[in-house]
Amino acid sequence: MKSRKCKSCKTEFTPTRPMQKVCSPECAYTLVKEKADRDRRKEAIKDRLSVRKRLDAMQTLPQLVKKAQTAFNAFIRARDEGKPCISCGIELTESGIGGGVDCGHFRSVGSAPNLRFEENNAHAQCKRCNRYLSGNAIEYRKRLIERIGLAEVERIEADQTVRKYTRDFLIQLASQYRAKTKVLQQNRSTNAVK
Repeated sequence: MKSRKCKSCKTEFTPTRPMQKVCSPECAYTLVKEKADRDRRKEAIKDRLSVRKRLDAMQTLPQLVKKAQTAFNAFIRARDEGKPCISCGIELTESGIGGGVDCGHFRSVGSAPNLRFEENNAHAQCKRCNRYLSGNAIEYRKRLIERIGLAEVERIEADQTVRKYTRDFLIQLASQYRAKTKVLQQNRSTNAVK
């Protein structure tokens, strides 16, 4: 028979049997042990994934909406970083007037839940305008027209489409907005380095 390399120790040997892959019983034991370790690691990864799937399956629809809303709001704040408050026009900083930045909806989530994930309906807003002035809607509308145009503002104001969110859609939406936020932050840090 032709000589070949041992699958375990990589030394040359002449096999005594046709399907022999290793040079000695010690190498056979090592090879079997490595395969068992690989299989164990694969199973552990599979178990972790199945646990995550089970946890996702146990979440209620409101919990999934909350997760998707959190991811969406983070994206809006990242998208509008460096822009002034949509309502009052002050410079937005984490420690600015009002104590930071919120994601303010032109048509509130309470009055138009169908627009909660509409990007043109949400912009960075100071906490003072969003929380204490109920969105400062009149000023919000004026500056919104400047940003996206009158036709788009009127479309948002007229939109009464009923939207039913499914579990899969909400999970996908949260994942999508987390990825978009990450890309925005990476682009900013890359541009800051240059």
